[in-house]
Amino acid sequence: MNIDALSKLLTPYSLATASSVSLNLLLAFILGLVIAAIYKWTHMGMPAETFTNTLIILCMLISVVMVVIGESVARAFSLVGALSIIRFRTVVRDPRDIAFVFFALAIGMGVGAGNPSVSIIGTFLVGTVILGLHGWQTNNADKQEFLVTFRVPICDEFEQYYQSVFNDQLSTYRRLSRKATSSGTVELEYRVKLKHPEQWAQFIQELSITEDITKVKATKF
Repeated sequence: MNIDALSKLLTPYSLATASSVSLNLLLAFILGLVIAAIYKWTHMGMPAETFTNTLIILCMLISVVMVVIGESVARAFSLVGALSIIRFRTVVRDPRDIAFVFFALAIGMGVGAGNPSVSIIGTFLVGTVILGLHGWQTNNADKQEFLVTFRVPICDEFEQYYQSVFNDQLSTYRRLSRKATSSGTVELEYRVKLKHPEQWAQFIQELSITEDITKVKATKF
């Protein structure tokens, strides 16, 4: 790099632009942290750490993208063309998770587009609504329901390991998530309702001593 190119990079305008971008990234990081915290606080069950981290990173990345695009329509179309070749293989099964992805996208866009006040107010208002809905849902939840997490070996019919216990002890149950682990097992998360709520300890014990079932955890709503 020659002296002329270096002097151009160090002009007051360039330094001011770098300072502005840095502040935008810092704000996007802080608001991303707030969004991730709201997600973890209101998530039913054990939130995936990778997903919460992704919300923060996504908020910052979109902020950078908006700065790069600026007011250039050509850049915007070029970006769309570049992103179209990317294949996203992670399936988001919970509609609520998709809403949080759009939440992070919208806030990052606001910061990158030079509207920090809109992003801050939007984070506060949308976050307040999410927390309010979570509080209402928690207060009106069935007190007989539990959240159960456990692991079973990977196979085509993994329900065979716990189906008999579920049929004996539960009146209703619904699977919330399923993910493979590095130990060669599948971690399952169920929302369950016991036939006899006072026997929840017995249900957990039966599930724990069942062959091939490990890492049993239960949380009451």
